[in-house]
Amino acid sequence: MQWGEETNMKTLDQSVTSLNSSPYWNERREAALTLKYFRESQARKTLLDALNDPDDDVLQAVIVALGEIGNEDAVEYMLLPKFLNHPDPLIRWATLQALGKIGKSLIVAEVAQLIDDPEWIVRNEAQKVLRKQVDSAVTHCTTDSARRMVSLLPSSNRELREILIQAFLQMGPRIKPLLRDFVKVGGKQIQTAMAYVLGKLKDQESAPLLVELLENPDREIRKSAIDALGKIGDLSSLPALIERFGDASREVQISAVDAIARFGKPALPLLHETLRYSSRKLIQQNTLSTLAKIRDLSSIPYLVEYMGSTYFIVRRAAIRGLVQYGKDAIEQIHNAIRNVKFPFLEELLHQTENGETVWIRVRAIKALGALADHRAVHLMKRLAANEIAAIQKTALASLAEIGCACWRRCGGLAVLRELRIAPDVDLVAEQLDDDSENVRHRAVQVLSRCGNPRAVPALLQTVAIDGNVTLRYESLRAADELAPADSAVVQAAKKALHDPDPHVRAEAIRIIGRSPDASNLTHLLECLKSASWEVRRNAALALGNMGNIALPSLLGRLDQADQLELESVLRAIGNVGSPEAIPAIEEVIAKAPAGSPIRDAAQKAIADIRDKI
Repeated sequence: MQWGEETNMKTLDQSVTSLNSSPYWNERREAALTLKYFRESQARKTLLDALNDPDDDVLQAVIVALGEIGNEDAVEYMLLPKFLNHPDPLIRWATLQALGKIGKSLIVAEVAQLIDDPEWIVRNEAQKVLRKQVDSAVTHCTTDSARRMVSLLPSSNRELREILIQAFLQMGPRIKPLLRDFVKVGGKQIQTAMAYVLGKLKDQESAPLLVELLENPDREIRKSAIDALGKIGDLSSLPALIERFGDASREVQISAVDAIARFGKPALPLLHETLRYSSRKLIQQNTLSTLAKIRDLSSIPYLVEYMGSTYFIVRRAAIRGLVQYGKDAIEQIHNAIRNVKFPFLEELLHQTENGETVWIRVRAIKALGALADHRAVHLMKRLAANEIAAIQKTALASLAEIGCACWRRCGGLAVLRELRIAPDVDLVAEQLDDDSENVRHRAVQVLSRCGNPRAVPALLQTVAIDGNVTLRYESLRAADELAPADSAVVQAAKKALHDPDPHVRAEAIRIIGRSPDASNLTHLLECLKSASWEVRRNAALALGNMGNIALPSLLGRLDQADQLELESVLRAIGNVGSPEAIPAIEEVIAKAPAGSPIRDAAQKAIADIRDKI
């Protein structure tokens, strides 16, 4: 490059003189930019002296020129707060750019303070320089550079922390001992970052240090240590990780589950042993969740067993775990559901109440508990208040066994419900005879979701005889969904019109109302008198579906009905939609007071009819 082309024929001496003594800021600025093409010491010295120029535009030009020359002597000056913290963002930007171009000294800490600068141009330049500095530190990888970068980890800036952590991952294999030292003595941010790095590096030697961090009072540190141990996969850390299943923080518990699941099958023996010997509900819950993540078939019996836990959170974990296994768990779930009824139960019940000695009664109570037959529950509850301590204690234990078996059946049915399958419909239908309402309820839910019409007869039997209102209602609804055109369902619905519960009657009316069968007319008209709004509404809809068949009877009740019935009759006439009914409705309007519910219902009926014309 020719001198004349770049300096407009100005000599070095002229530029130096102009920068040192010109009273005009634009001449000094032009001189500074000209000097960037000279490498002579005179030019560098003049530019360094000009760092004290009072004009910001000149100062920016001087900084740019020093960056182009690459003068390392300028670094210590430009690191001063007067430049890095200058009010003018262009000077802060120019300072960073110059430092980046010179770039031989490790100045990560000084540059890092501008990564949160309010001006985007400064933040962006700070990131560029910082990445360049960090890349240089990674290349040379000295202990001093590593320590200086670690000191920046407590920064609240996420991008800075990510840059530094990526640098440690690249340097890691060469400075592992130093990283382990930082785990011992660093603060929270340093320990969490080092745990992450050592975990990613799968550093086996750091496992004991990370295990110590599991006792740290800070939740984030414990979580980071757990995540790292999961990645390292050192089996010796398993007991300590399992202990974290009982951590006070749910977030830490979940991290422990995920970490141990990474171990896979090698962790199973210790997990199975934990279930056999631990009575802590949190540890049981999270152990089951871990087994579900590993999904080894050898764990299914444990999950099935713990569906009968006395703790809700444990039962829930077992159920969710078995859902993950899907069809692989079906056979063992069926075994858990199957409730074998002992043929000589009455004899055992007799011995329990009337045995000749206390010990005969105790043995009978234990036998009932082992059989887990729900028919013995009421007796066990009475005996739990017995004045004889041995009988009372044994009855309580047997009651717990029966309850757990019941929960196990409920859990098995809940799994089938979530999977929406019932490979053995007959087995599930048998549970509709169970003495436990919870079991029967789960069975209805399974049958309603399985989509198999073979379940309809058992569901209709429940509608006819079950004492639980909810079960009768859900069974009738499920039977209708499985076989909507089945005459048996319609017949069951007709019988259910006499059910004492209005919800069941309303559902029965809904089913009957789909068919314009005149034989149902009398029953539906009677339902218009019901005190239940739901029953009256469904009856009106059903009569509307019957069309003109129901119209004469409905019109005949306009004069003799009470207010509630009359409103329902008007609603039904509106659903029929026949214009022939309009004169009769207008007579009702004429008699009804303004603003009365009857008048409103009549006006709506006319509007409904006209909408259908």
